[in-house]
Formats: sequence, C-alpha cells, structure tokens
Amino acid sequence: MQKKTLLLSVLFFFSIQLAFSQYKEAPAGLGVRAIFPNYQWALDQEFIDDEFGAGLEMEYVKHLNNYLNFSVPFRIYKAVLPIDEFSQFRNAGILGADATLQLKLFKEPAFLYPYLLAGLGVQFEDFQDIGFSAPLGLGINFRMAKHAYISTKGEYRVGFEDLRSNLQLGVGLHFILGEGKPAPPVLTDRDMDGVVDIQDLCPDIPGVIGLNGCPDTDGDGITDGDDACPTVAGIAAFGGCPDTDGDGIADDQDECPTEAGTAANKGCPLRDADGDGVADQEDACPDQPGPAMTNGCPDTDGDGLADKDDKCPTEAGPGATNGCPDNDKDGVINSLDKCPDTAGPASNSGCPEITKEDKETLEFAVQALQFETGKATIKNTSFSILDKILDIMNRYPEYQLTISGHTDSVGSSGTNQSLSEKRAKACNDYLVSKGINASRITYIGYGESRPIADNRYKDGRELNRRVEFDLYLK
Repeated sequence: MQKKTLLLSVLFFFSIQLAFSQYKEAPAGLGVRAIFPNYQWALDQEFIDDEFGAGLEMEYVKHLNNYLNFSVPFRIYKAVLPIDEFSQFRNAGILGADATLQLKLFKEPAFLYPYLLAGLGVQFEDFQDIGFSAPLGLGINFRMAKHAYISTKGEYRVGFEDLRSNLQLGVGLHFILGEGKPAPPVLTDRDMDGVVDIQDLCPDIPGVIGLNGCPDTDGDGITDGDDACPTVAGIAAFGGCPDTDGDGIADDQDECPTEAGTAANKGCPLRDADGDGVADQEDACPDQPGPAMTNGCPDTDGDGLADKDDKCPTEAGPGATNGCPDNDKDGVINSLDKCPDTAGPASNSGCPEITKEDKETLEFAVQALQFETGKATIKNTSFSILDKILDIMNRYPEYQLTISGHTDSVGSSGTNQSLSEKRAKACNDYLVSKGINASRITYIGYGESRPIADNRYKDGRELNRRVEFDLYLK
C-alpha cells in the first residue's frame, strides 16, 4: 500500500508541474470554508446530526487553463472517528492538506461555476498519527461579484487506512486573486437576450435585462438560479417560493399550505385533544396528556420513559432497565436485587460474590477454632480466627451468618447438645461484642447428630468437634 501511494503521489505531482509550466501567467484564487466531515456515513449510510464534525478549510487555487485548476486546501477540524465496525468511536482533532485537480465544467465568469475534483491528501489524527486519502468530489461556486463566489463543495474521501473513508461537506467564500492576461473585449450576445455577454450572468440562456440576462420563468423578479421554486411565483423572503396561507412558512415547508398555522407545528394549526402541548398528529397518546419528550404519552415517574413502555411506571429508572431503578447500576433492578446499594452479578442476586480467599478462611475456621475441653470457653489462640470472620462480616454487610456447633459422640447426647449450642453462642456473642448486628447472626447446636467422620476413631472425633460458619443471602 505504501509503494502504491508513493507511485500515485509522484505521478500526480509530476502532472501538476507540467500544467504549471504551460500556464504560468494564469490568475489564482483563495477559498475559505466551514467543513463538516462524517466518518460514520461510510459505514452505515445514515446521516445523523451528531455524527458530523466541524472545522475550517483554507484553499489556494491556481488557474491552469480554461478547463483545469490546481488547488491546495488546508484543513483543521474535529471529527468522530470509528475505532471498529461495531459502533465504537473516539473524538479526534485532525490537521490535513490535499493536492487536487479541478475539472471546470463552465468558465469562471459564469454565474454558476461547477467543477469536479480529484487528488491526494494527507492528515494527522490528534496532530500525530499520519494517514492518506484520495478526495473525489463536486464543487459549485455561485458568483456574487466580479471576484467573489459563494463556494460549496462535497467530497467523498477514500481512506488508504481501514475505517478512514469519509464524507466531507463544505460551504464558504471563494475569491479570485489577480486578473491574468486580459482578453480583448468582444461585445457579443450569444443568447440574443439584449444583454451583452460580458454583462450577462447567464450568457447562454435568454433572460431578463433587469436581472443581468438571467431567466425568470415565473416572473417573480428572482432569477431561476436563485429561485427555489422557479416555475411558481413567490417572494424573495422564501427564496422565490409562495406562501399561500400567509402564515410566514413557505408552501414547500408547510404541511398545511392552505391553512395558516405555526412554525412549531410545521405550518399546521395546532390540534391538541388532550391539551398537553403536543399536536395530535405527533402525539402517540392523543387522549392522554404527556410531555413532548415521550411523544405526548404520560410519564408518571418522570424518568423519560412513557408509562406504556415502563415496567416500573411509578419508580424512576433508566431506559437500560426498562424504567426500573437500579441504584448500584449492576444491571439488576432494585426489586430483584438483594444488595440494591452494592454492585454484584445477576447470578448472585445482585450481591458481591464471596471471594475464594474468604471462603477458604471460613473453611479453615471449622477445625481451627478451639475451646477449653468440655467447655464453651474459646481459647485465646482462636480469637484471631474469629477476628478474620469479623472482617468478612464487615466487608459483606448484606450477608447473614449461621453458626452451627457440633460435637463427637463421647458423653451423653443431652450434654453434647447443650455444649454445641453454648459453643455456637460463644462465637455469636464475640462477633456481636465487636459490633456485628445481632439480627445478622443465627446460632444453633446440633450436638452429635451430624458427624462428618467416624466417632470410633480419635481422628474422626476431632473432625466431628467443630463450629461451622455459613454466609448466605436472605
């Protein structure tokens, strides 16, 4: 691609040098335009207002001959650039310059001066990343004075890099610099309309003397070239278009051209059955008052989503959750979220999941927690384990804790049952004394009823003497 670009550039500039060498005395021009680039149009073919960037273009134009110009436009603008083909974009400031040839369809003195253009361009994204493109387009200049034109231009810029083809529109002024070699005046009148060609802005079309030789088909005093409705008589305020109902809106913009209306209602009289300020033809709920932002339909909770489309019409919420509130923005609405103020996955009812490390701490505590033999007195060496459980409880405030005590089968079942309950309660009391709300903890003793190993052996009995800690959500 780089070799091809270099070859095209060399050939293009070589052809320009030949043209300059033949027409050194030709006049030049200077253009200034506002430009509006759009990089998304090349992807989805849709025009959306906020997809257009904006910037400024200054262009130097050199007249080569009666049919060809050479131009060098410089641009600086902001644009929304695609990152990929899946609607990912970024904003960027861009500096660029082109070298183009303009094929003139009419000579400059004509009132209407269109041309085709093609060339090569370079641009710097965020003033550092370089890219190349090939602009192809159409320009139309409208003569205002001897050396001044209203200049419009539309380009499709073929990017040499992926996702950099774009549409660019421009409008501004073009000024002629210098006169070149003046041709001897010839007082001719090609269109035989009584206006000599050098004074005729439309020398090839018969026109009206009072309009500099340009035609006025509908006789409204506005030349056809300036008349938006050249076959229907109108007024200058509307570019030559009529306003039949006299409501200040031209017929071609008036949806009710024979009934006087308002601009806000597109020229139609306001018909609003429910009195909500939204015209019936635009009101999705014409019999129920509602704001304009919901197309005239009621929005009880004021969240911008009409009640008919809102799954929680009395509670404000974003459109992403169908109008239902989601305080922690985790994608689980409050009514289904067991932890509405703390983000967590939907698979865990909107609550944060317990980490692997914390689960291992709870499992470790089952056997590591030690009591005095035959008593519910916690050994001093075990308080550090309870402090770790205390830390876990503080970091998961939405979780509840069940503490269950278990014993081996040595001794009577009644004694073992009582001991297991007291040991579970001792753990509960310690955590409550450290600030854990008692309503978050449930403790229970199972005695010897739930062994996890064989009580006939010493190792089995040690495993059965345990306190289990189970975190859960209500």
